[in-house]
Amino acid sequence: MIKAVIFDMDGVIFDSETMYIKDLMNFFEQYDIKIKEKDCIPLIGIDNKKYYEQAYKLWQEKTDFLTFNILLKKYFQSLNRDYQSVVRPEIYSVLKNISSKYKIALASSSRFYIINDALQKANLDHNFSLIVSGEQFKESKPNPEIYLYTLNELNVAKNEALIIEDSPKGIEAANKAGVKVLALKDEKFNMDQSNADIIINNLNEIMNYL
Repeated sequence: MIKAVIFDMDGVIFDSETMYIKDLMNFFEQYDIKIKEKDCIPLIGIDNKKYYEQAYKLWQEKTDFLTFNILLKKYFQSLNRDYQSVVRPEIYSVLKNISSKYKIALASSSRFYIINDALQKANLDHNFSLIVSGEQFKESKPNPEIYLYTLNELNVAKNEALIIEDSPKGIEAANKAGVKVLALKDEKFNMDQSNADIIINNLNEIMNYL
């Protein structure tokens, strides 16, 4: 019996990954480096540390890694992202329908300040009994620790939870944690979602598996 539903954030609750890619491309363009969308796809779903390491490979060694890190962090912190425009509208009814029967958690590779900003702007910050960030761990997805920790905090067994993901790394983390995972179908980046237990076309389909 399912007792808890654990959501990834970017790509699941928010259709935000295109926005993030455009932001990164704009940053590079400020320094006369042109990158393509396909160059950014490997950055989807990875933790903060790996994100910066991967992005630096596109930097053409204009500066050392530490300087690049500082520049990119300042740029991201200066952005006022419109999360309300990319929230998946059906998430409101889904959360309303399951909130009385199931524990609801969010487990995202993103940093806390990004998670909080997104949830507040979309008026979703009171919908989760537990919010977990990848920055709490030495390694985030595809390492399963973020999901194992979430299960422990929710006090539910692996077979009592359902994870909603989209990226291959997130799906791999759920697989390694031994939890059933539904993947929200990717129609933009040609991501490999074949290791998900089920691929859904819309968040409303979650109700079919509870």
